[in-house]
Amino acid sequence: MARIDDIPPVRADGLQLVENRAFQERFWRAQRLAWIAFGALMLAALLGLTGSGGPLHSRVLHFAGASVEMPRIARWEGNDEITVTLRDADTLAIGNEFFDGVGLQRIQPEPETVLQGDRQEMRFSGPGKVVLQIRPEHFGLVRFDLGIGGHSRPVRLLVLP
Repeated sequence: MARIDDIPPVRADGLQLVENRAFQERFWRAQRLAWIAFGALMLAALLGLTGSGGPLHSRVLHFAGASVEMPRIARWEGNDEITVTLRDADTLAIGNEFFDGVGLQRIQPEPETVLQGDRQEMRFSGPGKVVLQIRPEHFGLVRFDLGIGGHSRPVRLLVLP
């Protein structure tokens, strides 16, 4: 049975409610922060920062005599492409660190020769486009060296789960 002391007072608007105003304001604040966080996540996805499309998904690296279009962010076990445009060079070298975390599914056109050592060096018949279809096998940051025509630079690829 309810005691008379447990009955809440009548508010100015005529309602007789028990409310914890401090808790309610903390809850509203947390709810607004969650809205902002979800909005930022949606914006990041639309910009391509979660992989698979968007204006920030890929980048272009310029080398002397060539350019490489590759993803900044890839998805674990998702298919992606690296497009190499060879103008003056005919050699593409990829560090072995790349192959530790990323599977190379297909190269089109296939290289004429492949030399292996601390990196895989592929020689093509001449100028043109080379498309490497890749599939990341582990998530995390993949660091490797990418070289074209004797010029090399370090490259990073972030693989998200």
